[in-house]
Amino acid sequence: MSASAAPTRLSTIDFATMALTFFSLGVTLQVALIDAGTSAGRALVASSVIFSATSQFAWLAVREGGGSEWAAVLAGWVVASRYGILATSLVPRLPAGVARRAAAALNAFDPNVAIAVQQPEPQLVEREFWRTTSAMMLGWFSGIAVGTFLGNVVGDTARLGLDAVFPAALLAIIGNLLRTRDGFVAGIAGGLICLVLLPFVPAGLPIILSVFGAALAASPRRVAAR
Repeated sequence: MSASAAPTRLSTIDFATMALTFFSLGVTLQVALIDAGTSAGRALVASSVIFSATSQFAWLAVREGGGSEWAAVLAGWVVASRYGILATSLVPRLPAGVARRAAAALNAFDPNVAIAVQQPEPQLVEREFWRTTSAMMLGWFSGIAVGTFLGNVVGDTARLGLDAVFPAALLAIIGNLLRTRDGFVAGIAGGLICLVLLPFVPAGLPIILSVFGAALAASPRRVAAR
């Protein structure tokens, strides 16, 4: 294999960068949760169990927009639904073993799956997956601990620009997907669905229903396959 074709692996600098990124997300999320009225203890437990900043930011966005609790939870679920797809793409590439595959599936997120699936051998897939996951977890759990401590100190998150973190993080995640035909169609269709429904339906529902943008993107492919 040539050097140009070598699979991406996490260097020491990459490991530190990944940890710092998730540390920043953790701090920001905890401050935002506490600023929105969540108790420090509840925010810490929720972030430790859910372990998904984008889902929690989606929940916050709907609640801050006046949506109901159920609409906020569903919005978070829609954002998190991609993890099932990521797990499906990862698990067949791992060494055999129900327990180790189940553990990996439960921790399948965008960065660790993206790096793992580029590896040529199952052992390397598993190794790089858990190396990346450890960097993410190190940053995340230290970040939510610091963020919980700072939550009542920082004050207004909008004043510091922290309210822009969720859309920026989500855009970073889907940025490469928007360069593909299906991703671009799904993004545009989902955005249009939100824009059309926003004035007429309760807060949160436009985000939930925008998932049908993915179905619209997949429809031409199904028709062509027949």
